[in-house]
Amino acid sequence: MSEELQSLLEKINSDGVMKANAERDAIIAKAQAEAAAIIAAAEEKAESTRKQAAADAETLQKRAESAIAQAARDVVLKLKAELESRISAAVAGAAEETMTPAFMAELVKSLGASFLADPNADVTVIASVKDAAALDAALKGALVTSLKKQPRVLAESTIRGGMEVNFTGSELFFDFSTEALTGLLAEYTAPKIAAVFAGEK
Repeated sequence: MSEELQSLLEKINSDGVMKANAERDAIIAKAQAEAAAIIAAAEEKAESTRKQAAADAETLQKRAESAIAQAARDVVLKLKAELESRISAAVAGAAEETMTPAFMAELVKSLGASFLADPNADVTVIASVKDAAALDAALKGALVTSLKKQPRVLAESTIRGGMEVNFTGSELFFDFSTEALTGLLAEYTAPKIAAVFAGEK
């Protein structure tokens, strides 16, 4: 009887151990499968995040490069505009200093002697308001034989400096105003300035 009981107990114990081992193995397998799935999902998410980060970094780099290039262009354009403005201001200042009433009177006489075919032609000089009276006095005191008629000197508020000279009947017109001289020099210097900023020699 005791042997049968012993055998029964051993069988129960053996079955329990086997069942426990099976349950343990199932739990471990399930845990391993879940862990593998979690790792795979994490790796997939990490790869996706890495690719997105790389794409974002590339986009950001392109935007930064574009912004830097645009800023560089803006600086060059501003520098070019500033240089042109300073050159124009310097030319305008030099023209105003050079085109004194005495110098303009000599210039009118020289133009008359060189270009005026008819000594009886009318000569009209348009000057700035600040220079008109002095230019008129300078012309009256320094006429040459080529000018038989006293040039008419008119004051014009739109002329900042210099003068315009018109020989009536000969269709000769000379513009020595500050604005015209500045414009002429700007036309001359603009391509050179552009070439400098374009890197040409």
